[in-house]
Parts: sequence; C-alpha cells; structure tokens
Amino acid sequence: MPNFSHRSVIILVLLVVATYLSLAAAQEKHRYEDGGQVYSYVFTKTGDNYSFEFDNSPGTEGQRLKALGSVLQAIYEDGSIESHYSKFFMKEGARCFVFDATFYSYTACFLPNDFSPEHRDRFWGFVSRLPNAAWLITRNLLPAVLVVGAFFVLRRQRR
Repeated sequence: MPNFSHRSVIILVLLVVATYLSLAAAQEKHRYEDGGQVYSYVFTKTGDNYSFEFDNSPGTEGQRLKALGSVLQAIYEDGSIESHYSKFFMKEGARCFVFDATFYSYTACFLPNDFSPEHRDRFWGFVSRLPNAAWLITRNLLPAVLVVGAFFVLRRQRR
C-alpha cells in the first residue's frame, strides 16, 4: 500500500476542489436583459475560443448582436469593446461579426440551425479574441525600441 503524507492528500483534495469550481464556473448561467425580457445563456471554453448558447433566442439579428455584447463582456471583461460591429463575413456557414476594442479585435459567430429542424430558433455560436495593432505596438515594438535605445545610451556613456 502506498504511503501518502498528509501534505500530498491535502494537495490532492485542493486540486479536486479547484477543478470542480472551475467546471462549475464555466457552466454558470449568465443573464442578458433587453426590453424587459431576460435571456439566460451559458458559455464554455473550447480551445482558444468560447462557445455560447442561449436558452431562448433574443429574436432579430439586431437583438442578437446586442446580446453578443453581453456575451463578450461576460467572457472577456473588456470595457473598450465597441457596441457596433466593424466587419461581417461568413465562415463555414456561420455568420461572423468583428467587434473592435482598444487592444483586441473580437469575433462573434452565430452558428446556423439548418440541420436541426426542431431547434430553428436556437441562438448559439462562438467568440474569439485576437490582438490588434495597438497590442502589437505596446506589448512588443515599444519595449523592443526602449531596450535598443537604452543599449545605445549606455554604450555612449561608456565611451
């Protein structure tokens, strides 16, 4: 029989509890309110993206786009996300919209319900986030320029 110390048992219990809490948080019901109506939805992390599904569809495409704002805020907690989309494109049958923000561009896609006749009004899809030019400049280029500049200043002072 293996000899477990108290410390390893405590660590194992903490890992199990943390896993359970993270799974419970991922399946937590979120709410979106519009015009007196309350719409519940859940989202889950799927690789680099997040998938979402509403219990009831908010209705028209305009109302769905407003609901996507709630989804993006709940997932990414970025207050700089624009409320109107800047681009539209189709991706493998899904209707995708791009929302701009200060450091990221967010893509939200509605998945089609063509192959599910009993769920014609289902509202589901996925969202993703990509860094934009401002992120590239502030996180990569600006520090690189500062390091190179500091190198040349220090080199000049030594001469």
